[in-house]
Amino acid sequence: MPTIDELGRALQNADAAGDVEAAQMLATAIQDAQAQQPQAEGSGLAMNATAGINEGLYGTLGAPVDLVRGAMNMGIRGVNAATGADIGQIPSDSFMGSQWIGESLSGLSPALDPANTIADTTGEKVARGIGQGVGYTVAPQAAAGALVRGGQLSGQAAQSAGQILGRTESAGAVAGNAAIGGVSGGGASAAMDFVPEQWKPLAGLAGGMAAGTAGVAAAGVPGLARQGARAARDYAAPMTAKGRERMAGEALRSGTADPQAARQAINAGNLDILPGSKPTTFQATGDMGLGAMERTAATRRPDLFQQRRADQNAVRVGAMEGIERGGAPETVAAVVRSRLQQIDRATQDILDRATGAARGSADDLDRGMTPEDAGTSLRGSLEAARAQAKEAERALWNAVDPDGSLALAAEKTRQKAAEILGERPVSAKPPSPDEQAIYDVLDKYGDVVPFKELTALQSRLKTEMRQERLANGETPAYRRMTQINSAIEADLETAVAGKVAQEQQAVAAGQMNPKQTLEANFLRSVDAWKAGRAGEESRQSLGASAGPAGAARATAFPSASGGRGQGGGEFPNAPGNPGLSGDGLPSNFDEAALGRLNAAREATRDRVATFDNRQLGPIRRRPSTASPYDMQGATVAQRVFSPGPKGFENVQAYRKAVGDQGAMDALEGYAVDRISKAAMREDGTLDPGRLASWRKMHADALRAFPDLDRRIANAGAASETMARIGVQRKAALDAAQEGILGRLLKLDDPADIKRTVGAVFSAQDGVKRMRTIRQAIGDNKEAKQGLRKAVADYMAERFVGNTEAGTSGVGTMKSDTFQNFVRQNSFALSEAGFSGEEIKLMQRVAEDLQRANRSIASVRIPGQSNTAQDIMAASKGKITQTILDRMIAAVSGAGGFVVGNVGGGLAAYVGAETMMALRHAGLETIDDIVADALLNPARARILLTEPAKQAERGTLKMLARLYRQAAVSTAAVSADQNGRGKPLQIDVPWGGPPH
Repeated sequence: MPTIDELGRALQNADAAGDVEAAQMLATAIQDAQAQQPQAEGSGLAMNATAGINEGLYGTLGAPVDLVRGAMNMGIRGVNAATGADIGQIPSDSFMGSQWIGESLSGLSPALDPANTIADTTGEKVARGIGQGVGYTVAPQAAAGALVRGGQLSGQAAQSAGQILGRTESAGAVAGNAAIGGVSGGGASAAMDFVPEQWKPLAGLAGGMAAGTAGVAAAGVPGLARQGARAARDYAAPMTAKGRERMAGEALRSGTADPQAARQAINAGNLDILPGSKPTTFQATGDMGLGAMERTAATRRPDLFQQRRADQNAVRVGAMEGIERGGAPETVAAVVRSRLQQIDRATQDILDRATGAARGSADDLDRGMTPEDAGTSLRGSLEAARAQAKEAERALWNAVDPDGSLALAAEKTRQKAAEILGERPVSAKPPSPDEQAIYDVLDKYGDVVPFKELTALQSRLKTEMRQERLANGETPAYRRMTQINSAIEADLETAVAGKVAQEQQAVAAGQMNPKQTLEANFLRSVDAWKAGRAGEESRQSLGASAGPAGAARATAFPSASGGRGQGGGEFPNAPGNPGLSGDGLPSNFDEAALGRLNAAREATRDRVATFDNRQLGPIRRRPSTASPYDMQGATVAQRVFSPGPKGFENVQAYRKAVGDQGAMDALEGYAVDRISKAAMREDGTLDPGRLASWRKMHADALRAFPDLDRRIANAGAASETMARIGVQRKAALDAAQEGILGRLLKLDDPADIKRTVGAVFSAQDGVKRMRTIRQAIGDNKEAKQGLRKAVADYMAERFVGNTEAGTSGVGTMKSDTFQNFVRQNSFALSEAGFSGEEIKLMQRVAEDLQRANRSIASVRIPGQSNTAQDIMAASKGKITQTILDRMIAAVSGAGGFVVGNVGGGLAAYVGAETMMALRHAGLETIDDIVADALLNPARARILLTEPAKQAERGTLKMLARLYRQAAVSTAAVSADQNGRGKPLQIDVPWGGPPH
């Protein structure tokens, strides 16, 4: 059957292993064992007082063994914790230990074992405490006295033992020390009976000291008692709220580098850079001493400071998230696409209107005429005009000698022919047959020949002259025929002069009216003919002839007075002029006949110059009237309407020949067709570039077509406008699809849009790009919210990491990167649609991050691991440890194990148990107050302002000497109450390094 102690140890092991079920079972077993345990013998005040004395005696006698066992068990537990081994502990009833002594003596009488005596009532507990106080006081003193008297202790060692355990020179001194010990033990027991379980050790210490003070007063040292009371109050300060705050303030001020500057910084009130983000006192003041204390406190209580950092981080993240909670990034891309569609529609509409105008201007040029059709038309008009001119020319020739009655002397012609033939060397080349035939005809002429014969001969002569010149050039034959032609002209003029002389004689004789003379009639005819020619030329120069240019040529030269006109009437001779009969024809070729002849010749020359010139002649050329033309029809139009500097000249030559009515329509049709071929596009508009090039090539020809040129210019201008609008449309569409807008057009996923918008902030021209996006989305409310949301999401993704801040569930903001981002991108953020206040909020978040970074970097050793720094700071700056050192110094002095006797063992025991009692009693709440002040500047300001009253060093020394005796018994009693009468046992738990 396991004992209650064994069950208790098993319960501790199960609890340490985390086996809840086993721990509950063991706890139930302990309760059952306690219920079945028989009632201890000898309960009551006397028995408890005796049991208390025995505990003191056994504890003193067994102290060496208990101390060694405790030290060895502590080492065993350390080895087990470090290696995972399971080395057994030395049992508490080991030989010559306090528990072994009690159990051994219980064999003589159960009352001799304090474990068999139980204190249930308050009186019994006080009696038990008094007995313990007496035992723990007298037993060490007796042992020390015996050692001194036996010579084992002497000199300084004997003096130290007396200082620690009390003097034993007289029975009165021993009795006084016993009284003080008893009173202290009783006070400790009484105090512990009136406080909760967790405060019992500390209450026992305070109660024992207070009771010991009263004992001291009774012993005759009231002055020291008063000082001891004050020292006791100071040492008991951690038990009261005011005392704890006083000690926390002292620690805070001593650790602050400049308390006054720290208070001023807190009083300045500039604590909440970001509303809701509460700074620590160090963050608010920048005091490096407070920074070191914060680092120490954060190492001891990381939960508090991590929570503060998590709270600050949550406020920052919440502030950034609150900037834009709504909005959808995808609306940005949707609106950009919509804007592109709007630009497309708007510019297309403008382009369509311009295209319609350009097409209309092209249509204004009328329908074109193919080169073949135009050439055929132009050649037909030319043939018709020439035929008409030829007819008029023929009529003029017929009018010269309408009835064949004209005759004239050919004396000079005959003489020239005889002269030519007579002077020709025999060795010279004879005339050609055709030339010789002409000479043969002349040889047959008489003195007077018919006019028509002479003109026929002249026509034959000119034909031969042309052929000779064309074939051989100006040869002797050509020159001979030229002389014959000149002689014919001279005979014609001589005949006219003779006729004029005859009429002048008739007029002088009164036989003829001057108005009827050949000269007068000729002059009238010449005037009329010249007037007709002048009107024709005027019409041609204006380009507004009502008919073909050759129409005026049909006007016949009027016949001379008395002659027969074109209707065949007789040409009367002048009075006295003999009639023609038989072979003896008189010479009657007068001035009128010469005028008609000249008119006919002029018509012939005009026809040749107009129709048979080098420009137009080839158009009509063909082998015979039944043969095809040498020049194809498609070439005819190009010959007339030709590019280059002679274009106007060629058009005017054709217009002169056929007139505007026959020329302009076909030429314009051909020009329009050529424009269409050169510049017309499939959409019915003209290419402005090609049109301008064509127009430049035909600029000279277009001078003859001012109206057509104007219409071409209008069509060109419309096409240029259309082209310009097309270019502008393309530029607008390209601009709407290039750069950042082009990338957004291809996106639909919000995450992609977020990353694309976020990338703007890294670009050299980020402000310009963001402005481009804002201009693209215009005043669309949803798109503006979407852009803000994209930026906000980008910042959250980039600057809020995956590492959770504390247990807040919120990622930690990246301090440096966010601060740099806000500093560098305020203008871009403004372009993204964030207001000045919102940007200031981001800047406050950055400032708050910078201030909070003081806790991380300001007191950190650069370039080194700070683990050792944190451990040392936690160890050295631990307020409870500092207080504990003072308490140990006051209680146990400098002896301890150095003395090496029973008294030194008791002192070490008292120090260890006191440290544990103070810790479990809550003295560490002072550290919590300091930590709270380091977390809350307002609390720190109060603690830094209120001065704490410090105990004087002398008081502490006197209190140490006086309370050594009381502390021994008091600490033993307060530590023994939980054991319910167990013998003294020093069992220091090992829990690893200090926290």
